[in-house]
Amino acid sequence: MQQAASQEQAQPSRSRSVAVAGLGAALVASAVTLVMLMSSGSSPVVVADGASTGTNQCQMLQRRLLVSTTSGGGTVRLREGNYLSPPIKLGPEAKAVEFPLLRPETTPVEEVLSIEGNASDVVITSDVTALRRVFNVSGVTAFNVTWKPIKKC
Repeated sequence: MQQAASQEQAQPSRSRSVAVAGLGAALVASAVTLVMLMSSGSSPVVVADGASTGTNQCQMLQRRLLVSTTSGGGTVRLREGNYLSPPIKLGPEAKAVEFPLLRPETTPVEEVLSIEGNASDVVITSDVTALRRVFNVSGVTAFNVTWKPIKKC
């Protein structure tokens, strides 16, 4: 009989232990959730800092030339290394050709470009430098261009 009484007394203390453990686990889970929410709240500050420094930094311009003709027409393509532009139908209005590389950061870079196609009076200019060259193209014509460092701020 005494054994039955001691088992009855053990049951309430065991259920209290389980309840205390459950409350403790809930408290720990709440604390972890609160810490995670607070730390994720600081994340936009990092993004904002990155965005603000991006606006203060200057960016190098893309290598770009303008192509037109003074008279007549024709179709040409410009080649820079492995890059070959889409066909450009020439007319009096300049058409931009953007090359894959950016302009150099510090020192000018000289490079050989080629014009492929058939056209007379092909005008190559730049919208950021004083470059202006005129070519008669029958097949492939090569020319040198010097890419000067130019940044957009």
